[in-house]
Amino acid sequence: MKQYLLVALMLVMTTVSAFGAGPLRVYVGEFNAVGVQGKDDLKAALQSLLASRLSNDKLLSVATAAEAELLVNGTYISIGKQYNVDAVAKSANGQTVTRTFVQGEGGQEALFSAVGNLAQKLSADIEGKLASNSIPRIAPVVAALPVAAPKAGSADIIRSTAVTEGANIQRVPQGDIIRPQAFYRGAPKQGEIKRLDGMFNLLAMAGTDTDGKRLLFMAQNRSVQMIREGESRPITGFTLGVDDTILAIDYVDADNSGTPELYVTVVRGGEVASQIWELKNKKLKKVADNIEYFFRSIALAGGQSKLYAQEQGRKADRYYGDLYQVERKGNKIIKKAKIALPRYGDIYSFNQFKHPSGELLTVVYHENNYLVVYDKELKELWRSNDAFGGSELFYKVEDDAMINPTTDKYRWFFMNQRIIVTSQQEILVGKNDGFFVIGNARMYKRGAVYSLYWNGAALEEVWRTKDTQNYMPDFAFDEAKSELLLLQLTQREDILVRHKGATALQIKKVE
Repeated sequence: MKQYLLVALMLVMTTVSAFGAGPLRVYVGEFNAVGVQGKDDLKAALQSLLASRLSNDKLLSVATAAEAELLVNGTYISIGKQYNVDAVAKSANGQTVTRTFVQGEGGQEALFSAVGNLAQKLSADIEGKLASNSIPRIAPVVAALPVAAPKAGSADIIRSTAVTEGANIQRVPQGDIIRPQAFYRGAPKQGEIKRLDGMFNLLAMAGTDTDGKRLLFMAQNRSVQMIREGESRPITGFTLGVDDTILAIDYVDADNSGTPELYVTVVRGGEVASQIWELKNKKLKKVADNIEYFFRSIALAGGQSKLYAQEQGRKADRYYGDLYQVERKGNKIIKKAKIALPRYGDIYSFNQFKHPSGELLTVVYHENNYLVVYDKELKELWRSNDAFGGSELFYKVEDDAMINPTTDKYRWFFMNQRIIVTSQQEILVGKNDGFFVIGNARMYKRGAVYSLYWNGAALEEVWRTKDTQNYMPDFAFDEAKSELLLLQLTQREDILVRHKGATALQIKKVE
């Protein structure tokens, strides 16, 4: 005990004598927002953006006001396309140290540069006051050292480096799958990963090569390529026109020929102009163009994957009418079984699963990305408290009705993550979180895949992957091999330095 007290005393004395030489601890509080929609998201985003830009060798952004020496608060005001962002910095005793502002036009899309400029001005002012000793310094709080080891069997806190097994503690690496009751004990490897040049948005499995390696289709905004698992050089591919945007790629045998085809959902000039490509001798050949359907291959309730189509609507109702299972006859798409969709359901936001009793239920993404479960009469049974999904992939169409409320003549439509249902009726969904998700401005920074199961009253977590440290635009699940394929955007495009960005394809074993 005496040794603990002596060490603690020495730490306190060292800290008190040396704190003034360390960086100034700054806490950025929540912003106020005036004249904008989505205030809650905007306030949190501005807080995160400014905090990240106020960290350098002289300033340290901290997580709570209690540990800060300087408190920064700000206000964002928007009138039409004009905006003003101002901030005031106060010492812990309430003394105003500095205040500054930036203003301009361009709406919320201009906030990245605006907050960057604001941070530069704030940093210069604060560092100047710091150099002149105008800011009172406060010694950091020293955490109390433990005086006794925890009792054996206390398992309320699970640490990432150890799991308990009886009375023994084993040091093992944390697995890629986190289970609610215990850490997943899987293969020690983190999974195979391959870096690819370019910002890929979409992924579709294309069977296997002669040696058992997967073949994969991957798409960027207007190009598709096929690669072999573990390699980065494309085997085949194609590029579309400058006015084209690829929204989905699906590889499925919709003509019952025994060989799947690649269905590419394309928007051209605001109109759906989808395409069909065939793979022969590892070469892609286009066999149909300008098809006015959105396509998606779905394995409903974990069954056989089939092709579904939905017609294009107008303005806000882009996904029009009922959803149909379809078949291909030459260059034509033939409607077969009709699927009634619940509220919020469209071809890219739903799947079905079976209740243990055998009843068929439907799960969809709400327009704000909550998961909603419906019964067979399409009556809502449950909705999640957390948002899932999330994608940066979008297309936009001109709509005169948007000019007055938003000063933007376009209506934006964001795609979403797939909802996959396994043969065991586990529901796999992606979840991206971001530091900037406001209206039409989205930039996610981490992603994960969750496995959920219907317990009769709600969807509960079975397992989930660790968060990636990057945006996850798409994922796939190879149930036969029990492996997840995750796309991760590791580097964004930078036009100024002519860098096209980079993507990582990671494969994780689920055991």
